Amino acid sequence: MKKLWGLKRDAAKSRLKKSFSKRLVKVWIFGVVIPLLAVGGLILWQSYKENHKEVDKTMKNVLQTVSDNMNNLMDNMNSVSWLLREDGTVGKNLPQYFEDEDMLKKSELLIYMREQIANYEAANSSISNLTYLWAEPGHKDPVKINVSSLADGKLPEEKDYLCKWKDVTFYGPHPSQSKAASYQSLSLLRPYKSDEQYGKVYIYMESGFRYLQTMFPENVMGMHTILLIESDDGRTMYSSDQKLVPLYSKTEHYTKKFSEDKHQYKVYEKKEKGNWKIHLWIPEHEYYRQIYGMAINFGFITILAVLVCILMSFVQWKSIYRPFVKFEKQLQRITMDDDAETKLEQMNIQEFDENFTLFTNMKKNILLLMNKVQAEEKQRSKLEIKEVMGKINPHFLYNTLDTLKWYAAGKSDKEMVHFITSLNKLLLYNMSRSPKATLEGELEAIRAYITLQQLKYDIDFHINTGKHPEVLQAELPRFVLQPLVENAILHSGSDHGKIQIDIELLANGKIAVIVKNVGQPINMEKFHDVLVQKNDSSSNGIGLQYVARMLEDRFGDQFDLRAESMEDGVNMVEIRIPFMADKITDDWIISKGV
Repeated sequence: MKKLWGLKRDAAKSRLKKSFSKRLVKVWIFGVVIPLLAVGGLILWQSYKENHKEVDKTMKNVLQTVSDNMNNLMDNMNSVSWLLREDGTVGKNLPQYFEDEDMLKKSELLIYMREQIANYEAANSSISNLTYLWAEPGHKDPVKINVSSLADGKLPEEKDYLCKWKDVTFYGPHPSQSKAASYQSLSLLRPYKSDEQYGKVYIYMESGFRYLQTMFPENVMGMHTILLIESDDGRTMYSSDQKLVPLYSKTEHYTKKFSEDKHQYKVYEKKEKGNWKIHLWIPEHEYYRQIYGMAINFGFITILAVLVCILMSFVQWKSIYRPFVKFEKQLQRITMDDDAETKLEQMNIQEFDENFTLFTNMKKNILLLMNKVQAEEKQRSKLEIKEVMGKINPHFLYNTLDTLKWYAAGKSDKEMVHFITSLNKLLLYNMSRSPKATLEGELEAIRAYITLQQLKYDIDFHINTGKHPEVLQAELPRFVLQPLVENAILHSGSDHGKIQIDIELLANGKIAVIVKNVGQPINMEKFHDVLVQKNDSSSNGIGLQYVARMLEDRFGDQFDLRAESMEDGVNMVEIRIPFMADKITDDWIISKGV
């Protein structure tokens, strides 16, 4: 029964290891980790695309902002210059200033015009250095008509040319001509009047103090940016990195150069009114660092989420699997203990405690059923033995009486007395109610049986009890040797049969009873079939079944019953039964080397 429970325990343990734990891991991997990684990867990819769009959008917005600011500045400068040309307060007095020869009136007009020009500057913070430049015939440099902060009255150089709007020309960005400070500015030059007598007059102005610098970004989103302003004839008028792109160089040349040299830049470009352009260049490694950086941040969050899930899964694993391990140990106690009332530790988990109760009740029922089956099997065995004995005894008596009938036909009465005496011994031995006998009693019954059989057969019979007479007191079931001797007689034939019984004490403490005869070889297949209780109605079959059943009932699995046909024509049937002797002779100990 322990073996049965052990097999059940091992099977349950194996199923738990192969099924439940692996399934929990698979559920966790395929139900949590993989979906989380898949969703995280998908979100990471989507984040990368969105970051890409966001950075592109930001760059385009920055470029658009620079463009709007530049155009607003240029529109404002254009509007102010137009007013200066068309305004009657200044525009009508300027010709009078040139034509009037009265120095006093001329001085008054100049003061008035200065005040008006100052008002324009005060009203527009985006412009400065507003003035009129008078290029007199025969003079190399123009003359400032009003007092301004310009260092001199020179016209802008051609190299600073940016673009042209109708009659308005823009220059720069270039260093300001201001006497107060040096800064990059955008300038405008608009013709006011051209006269052969007086020469040419221009309206000149610059962007306000450091106004232009406020419109140019140094970096965007933490990325180093390169801002380029390209004139309408393709020259670089402004470069935030002059080492990379020098001023006045052809912008297209460097664009092509960087492309050919695999110098990776992300380029944003916008063409403006007047055919000038604004370029925004970003090194691609910084561009993608920004994108990847944002994605990495999200990836870090995803990894953190995975780690948190792993930690929570581990906690859940302990909270789920540990009770099952404890449950398994409790089941082992149930299966290994033969006691029906196994005391179990309560787990304080309703489902498990209920299952323990069910298993305990099931164990009780199984033990009851097993005990019932064992009792029924034992009872059935006894009934079968009685049935076999009932078959043997009449059969034996029938054969014996047939022998006596045959012998009485031709022999004297004196010999008949001898044989009847042997018959009486057999009848008395057979009629004993005790199922147990000794080996000595069995051998005496065999001698009487052989005596009776010698009436019919010429049998040479010999018993060798060996050197250990104490083994003759060994207990064994009644009539286990007679069927073997009967089979030996049957296989020996009717003439000159030789039968020998050897008794040996083996080194392992068992007794070997060997029945030998010379004759027809034993059918080993039939011998085996009889032992496994296949149908066989022959006399020898019944006998062998009886012997095997009786030995099994008495000794359990501690006996051996085997047969062998040897090459010299000797058939051998051997029984080995356990023998616990109180004393074994010294000769036997010495012979076996114990």
